[in-house]
Amino acid sequence: VNVQQEATSSPSTDRKRHPRPSRMRMNTQPKTGDIANQLCGNMPCGLLLRLLLTFPTVAALLVPREQIAQTTAPVPILPARQPLPSFFTTEDDCFSLLSWNILLPNGWWCHKQYASGVDMEKRQWGHRQSLMKERLLHSAADIVCIQEAAADTFEDDFEFMKDAGYDHVLHRKFRFRCATFFQRDKFVLENVAHKDRTLVTSLRCVSMIEERVSHIVNCHLSGGAAPERRLRQVHDAVDQIRKYNDARERDLIQQRKGKQPSPKGIAKAEQALREYQNAGIIVCGDFNSEGNTAVRKLLVEGCVQPDWREPQYPNLKLTSKERGHALGSFIDAAELAYGGNICDGDYSDHSSLSGAARPATYVVPNLASLLLLPISEEEGPPRTKFGQQIARGLAETLNLSDFCESEIDRAFEQVDHDGNGLIDRDEVESLLENVYVATYGQKIEQERNNFFRGFGGNPGDGGLTKEQFIARLKALQSDCEGERKAFGLARGLNLHKLSETEMDQAFERIDLDGNGLLDEDEFQILLETVYIAIYGEEIEKQRIEFTMGFQKKGTGTNSNELTREQFTERLLALHQELEGGRKGAELAEVRTEADVKKMIGRFTPLLQLALDEVFDKLSSNGDTLTPEEVNGFLLKTNGELGRGGTFRHTSAVFQEKIESSKELVELTRRDWYGIFARELAEGKWWQVVYDLEVCGSNMVSHHSNNGKNQFYQGWLDYIYFQRLTCTGVQDVLTESERMCIYSNGDALPNEWHPSDHLPVSAIFSWE
Repeated sequence: VNVQQEATSSPSTDRKRHPRPSRMRMNTQPKTGDIANQLCGNMPCGLLLRLLLTFPTVAALLVPREQIAQTTAPVPILPARQPLPSFFTTEDDCFSLLSWNILLPNGWWCHKQYASGVDMEKRQWGHRQSLMKERLLHSAADIVCIQEAAADTFEDDFEFMKDAGYDHVLHRKFRFRCATFFQRDKFVLENVAHKDRTLVTSLRCVSMIEERVSHIVNCHLSGGAAPERRLRQVHDAVDQIRKYNDARERDLIQQRKGKQPSPKGIAKAEQALREYQNAGIIVCGDFNSEGNTAVRKLLVEGCVQPDWREPQYPNLKLTSKERGHALGSFIDAAELAYGGNICDGDYSDHSSLSGAARPATYVVPNLASLLLLPISEEEGPPRTKFGQQIARGLAETLNLSDFCESEIDRAFEQVDHDGNGLIDRDEVESLLENVYVATYGQKIEQERNNFFRGFGGNPGDGGLTKEQFIARLKALQSDCEGERKAFGLARGLNLHKLSETEMDQAFERIDLDGNGLLDEDEFQILLETVYIAIYGEEIEKQRIEFTMGFQKKGTGTNSNELTREQFTERLLALHQELEGGRKGAELAEVRTEADVKKMIGRFTPLLQLALDEVFDKLSSNGDTLTPEEVNGFLLKTNGELGRGGTFRHTSAVFQEKIESSKELVELTRRDWYGIFARELAEGKWWQVVYDLEVCGSNMVSHHSNNGKNQFYQGWLDYIYFQRLTCTGVQDVLTESERMCIYSNGDALPNEWHPSDHLPVSAIFSWE
């Protein structure tokens, strides 16, 4: 089982099997003995015996090597719904792990994720909890990693685990929490770290003759278009393990350097360090992503470079510096068992116990095609190219926060110095100069104080004399760190040779009050001129980009002038740079009104028809929705006011209208579309369909009930491991359950399964 060989095609299936990565390849021709010796030599005997009874195909492999030219020995796929301890004995020194996103207990919205034909009683937490309890207790895993536990009701939700002999650690942050359970007669908790959507625990196995340590990283990574955050979350989690190892090294050093080193203390510290350096590591949970991701690259290859991009998000920078770890390469347990590299898309719509492709762990109705058109290849809403620092400086200089109409009008008047209704070249340049001065204001303040202190003067002492000023200029000329500032001073003061005459003239120009001293205010003006000179080339580039970026043909205006419409469009592009959502191959964020407009443009005719149909039913005048009419919709869909995304979005629209002092505080049809655009951007396909259906729309009848497009399948749940040997991976579904889903259309969650995710399980032994 532990022999990791090249995958080959099986004559019993036409399924494509990709070669495993090079780290997993070995010579497929046995050199000595037979395959039985290889299997028996690497697999606990208890597990081998059970496999022979379960899988006749394994027994068929136990033939003389002369009859076999080439074969494979992947990690066995264990039948679903079987107790994990039944695949090994206590003498095998193995342990089992199950990871499952259970779908938030008592979540008021969870019933919306079910198919309309499922009884409401079967959607409630009481029924769901009984299904979850039966699944977890029957699996009898040594370690159970749960995602989406609810803090408020956790003790009641999982009291049965305590009764079954488990201790636990619950993440102390977030609404959707991770919880790690472990059998108290087998493991003792040594360390715990509560990280960003990950829970890191160190467990010592005390049930063996030789105690061993394992680090378990339980993940529920951020969803949506946030690959850079997922990378950071996993990197921080595995880095915590490095910190644990470093702490043991420091303990050993302290023992050795003590005034009276204790041989016993040193030996104990050495043992602790060895245990942690050899500790098994498992990173598991709901990764909320699939394929060739930065998380996979970090775990398998050890690092992610700043120039690397995920195929899903080719234009999104994931990290500004190399992110890596020195723990070694991790292995995806399911990849090892099914022989398919997830980067190759080696999946199928149906799975079986023989010749199976890697099964999906997330199977829900494919509602995306029902609601949205595909993302077009064209660029989304326009953005500036200033970069975050200057873009933020522009917004602050113009006092832009919401980028609403009144703010933009005020900004136009602020920039249009001559009041001619056009923004010309000089006005743009003046704006950008102010932005650079404001952006680097802290540096200017620091430079001003340093300049005065450098020659014994203090701010408020009256200022610097001409001799002190000239001496400072000469000092800057010979100071490597001051070369750029000296260059800026030279440009700002029109100095070429730093001659006595030039410097005398420069001092006279700066000494505005003519008192023979350079005071703080005068030097402040000088430094602003200096920084404008230093960044003059960048300012000119930004001016051209600002002015020319939105020039429109046929406007009849000067090529160096912007109309109010063009200026407004440019500021909205600035808003998009600062706040706009990112676009991936399949996902697009909605953060600004420009994003909302883009999302509305992707509405399918069916969705638009359904939205109009419900709007017309709710509206008394056919044009707008009053707050009372909106509340009626919210009560019908959410059960009560004050909860749900639709409540938040409608409240925000009403509040904006109130603050804008508009007489009519009602939702327009366009506002109505925007509310659902934001819901869809959060991935709430099921909620949108439910809300429209419960209000009388008939959308589900248009949903395909057969074919490969019937479901959206995701490979979102993983078990990566290192410094352990995987001796079995359990299938996620029985054949009858698989038939219920893929033949009968029984998507998740359903009457017999309480979550939209399937649990993943594996068995490990220590190396």
